[in-house]
Amino acid sequence: MEGIRKQATTQFILAWKSSQTKSVQDFSWHETMGFVIVKRDDAARCMVLSPRAADILGELGCTADANSVGNHPMLRASRRNGKNGSNSDDSGSGSDKDAAQTFWRPAHARFALRCEPPYLRVFSAQQLVTEIPECLRARRRLLKSKLNEDEMLLSITQFPLFGTTTSIHIDGQGPTNGPLLRSQLLSDDCLHQIPPFALEIDGIIERRGAVPYTAVPVFRDKNTPWPFVDPELSPAALDFGILRPPEAGSGSGSGGGRDRDSGYVTGAHSKSRSNSNGPANTPAMNGGLPTAGFAHGRFMDVLQSDPPPASSPLLDIPSSRNSVLLDSPLFGVGSGGVLRVTLCAADLDEARVLYDHLAPISAIMIALTAGTPIVRGYLTDRDSYWDVQCSAVDDRSAQERGFAPLTTAKGKLMKSRFGTIDNYLGPGPNSKDMSFNPEYNDMYYTYDSGANMAMMGAGVDKELSQHVSRLFTRDLHFATAKMLREKDDATGSRSNGQEHFKRFLGCNRQNVCLYPPNTRTRCGWEVEFMSLEVQLTDEENAAYISFIVLLSRVILSYRLNLYLPISMMDQNMARAQSVNAVKEQPFYFRRDLFSGQDGKQSGPGRISRGGNSSNWNESQGDAAGATTPERDAPHNQNLGIGSPDTAEYVELTINEILNGSPTHKVTGLLTIVLSYLPSMGLEYNAEQELRRQLVLIRRRASGKLCTLATWMRNFVQQHPDYRHDSVVSPKVNYDMLCTLNDIEEGRVAAPELLKVTLPKT
Repeated sequence: MEGIRKQATTQFILAWKSSQTKSVQDFSWHETMGFVIVKRDDAARCMVLSPRAADILGELGCTADANSVGNHPMLRASRRNGKNGSNSDDSGSGSDKDAAQTFWRPAHARFALRCEPPYLRVFSAQQLVTEIPECLRARRRLLKSKLNEDEMLLSITQFPLFGTTTSIHIDGQGPTNGPLLRSQLLSDDCLHQIPPFALEIDGIIERRGAVPYTAVPVFRDKNTPWPFVDPELSPAALDFGILRPPEAGSGSGSGGGRDRDSGYVTGAHSKSRSNSNGPANTPAMNGGLPTAGFAHGRFMDVLQSDPPPASSPLLDIPSSRNSVLLDSPLFGVGSGGVLRVTLCAADLDEARVLYDHLAPISAIMIALTAGTPIVRGYLTDRDSYWDVQCSAVDDRSAQERGFAPLTTAKGKLMKSRFGTIDNYLGPGPNSKDMSFNPEYNDMYYTYDSGANMAMMGAGVDKELSQHVSRLFTRDLHFATAKMLREKDDATGSRSNGQEHFKRFLGCNRQNVCLYPPNTRTRCGWEVEFMSLEVQLTDEENAAYISFIVLLSRVILSYRLNLYLPISMMDQNMARAQSVNAVKEQPFYFRRDLFSGQDGKQSGPGRISRGGNSSNWNESQGDAAGATTPERDAPHNQNLGIGSPDTAEYVELTINEILNGSPTHKVTGLLTIVLSYLPSMGLEYNAEQELRRQLVLIRRRASGKLCTLATWMRNFVQQHPDYRHDSVVSPKVNYDMLCTLNDIEEGRVAAPELLKVTLPKT
């Protein structure tokens, strides 16, 4: 593994050096979407997952094998612009051609699939206004044409009954406890048994030393048994994963494993501190318990046994009280729909700006796109799936979670390999932007010192070097024969590409990800925005895609300053997943988005929301503030309490963040984006259509339109068969998914969810 790390380090250095004298002229981007295939039984009023993704991919011309699996797509360069910046040519329908040429990919689960456009999209208003919605609709039409009569295609984050054992959740379901997933809830029939997928699942389990269990807090309804105990996975029935203490000579002291002890811990200037000031129960800070928890312990109750004697095995016991338990990495990777946007920057400096300033809005977008209130057939005390997927693939060993002395691990890892970013990159060494403050990186993280020294020796700056070298603190789940091959040319290089480095990138996914230039596709540095839950309709997905693309242009054009300390960003991510977070949760946000470029901040401190929310008039949207207790202070003690007019950070509702807050003198992000549109030189109709797309986001933020999670929760609670015990029965699930499918196809109106009326027939 160390040899692969060294080769990956070399590949990054070569990519970094080659990009120093190159830049990309056109700003381009692309989206990634995922779907779930379900099978309906109208007679029995039940719905199950349909494991026919491979068959459908075959009909679309995609061979579902190891060669078609990629963690990050390598799309070819954008086609030359046509009239008005369009990527379409004069022959045929552009949207239908793009759909036919779409890059289709399998997902880990046999009932899910992914797709990307056939090329990188050059930024243009025409594309956002017409081509994106039409292309999304054309793809969906193409997929639906491959379905059987009893199948449906849904763009949802997770099938609500996935993993339930009280009923069949996948067509042709076999027995559980199979050799691949080793799950008491899922059969191996769920897994798309392409070698990379099976090896990745196996690698997660083997690296952790046990199946990673996840506890999702259940929603307490009036008839929910309380305290709630999972009836299908109880502590008495679980294999807790007994982790044996290191054997003699396994690496302690000056023994073996010394080559793995080269990790450094950094963050907050490497000062020792207690975790009491931080988010106590987030997956990053809960002492390694594999729970999908929230900040401040408000949404879960963690049971901890007395510390075991030093001579006893260390038990990794998940919380079971008032929680639904999950027992497979497949709950967290490749089992549902996705929506991601990848932005191709002109150069590294531009990519660093996008990476740093998109990360703090991740929580805002998680809350706005929330769509997963049901997990394993239970209403949960959360609306989003982010922490669930991060916890389900948490493969940190006992040493990395702090349960065993460090012997062979590089250090204690505070977060799962899926999670929020560990550090900002800051502006490049030659940048004149002075908005970055090293104190924003106020959380601990571990990086590989050997890789860090090699990169800094080659000229890579400190922030970028540590960002990349932290990837190498985690082992790959598997290595291909090509990666392990001996030197195959006279130069001593094992590869002339970036296979080694991109494998490390692919198994470390944060809310934003940075990718180096790819010589084969002629694209530059890429930043992938991961913090969106896929929406039900193509119009909704197009609106969020347009917003992220436009916001990225606004960040670069206006040089917005969205920096938050990492600790505040993590607290925001925890709050964003709570029930109805859009209307009920405050979020840390920078008060003045235009300050700091010259190094002069607007003022010290932060303002915590007390008992009053700001007043709003109709033109700004509905008031969405909530009465909440004062939040924990961030780790950085220099960020104290300030005055409303000078504080650097304030706690705002999402309505205030997007639509503005006169009380706190905050300019809303949507207001800034809308002010950017006239500078694009759009025709009147195109600009009005683009504004109409963004109305959905404005109304979601103000609370005039609900999120998909709120709609699903309300549907379940109002269903006549629901017993108010938090259980979503197969019949309730059937009716809900059928209704969602009718809404997507325009047969049923949902004015509380969508701003548009039914199309005329």
